[in-house]
Amino acid sequence: MDDLTLSDQEIEKLIGCPKRIVEPPKKEMQLANGNWRNDMKLQSDDGEYDFTVFMRKNEDFEENFSIGLIYNPRDIRGEIHLLRCNGPHGPHVLFDHHDRFHIHKANQENLASGMRAERTAYITKEYASFQDALGYFIKKCNIMDSEKYFAGVLQRELFPEQGTEP
Repeated sequence: MDDLTLSDQEIEKLIGCPKRIVEPPKKEMQLANGNWRNDMKLQSDDGEYDFTVFMRKNEDFEENFSIGLIYNPRDIRGEIHLLRCNGPHGPHVLFDHHDRFHIHKANQENLASGMRAERTAYITKEYASFQDALGYFIKKCNIMDSEKYFAGVLQRELFPEQGTEP
């Protein structure tokens, strides 16, 4: 990976490689410019790749959120947005996915043509809230030590047993 052009296989490898948190998120999201924000830095478990994660949630419309994985190459200036999980954030004149939960994912074609790497988007039923999207994102990006900072996100039960003694 000597330049900012990656194959689809390299993109999948970067998204799915085991990662550890090297700069943890703040304990609480911070409000700035109408959005609750938090970030963290990751490194691949083998130490080869560096990443940034951003988490944003609109102050007024909680369903309007974005959680993204950015690849930060060490030997080349720039960054590549590999994956972004979004909530619905209203209709869009060019695309029909913005009014539903959707995932933006980088691909080789977009990178090669000079477009935003993650321009392509897919409607998803993988999540229906910020918390669900965060759990999906943590699993998809293979963030190994996430439970330390996001207690309960991956352990959520959809249908907890009823009628059992505590």
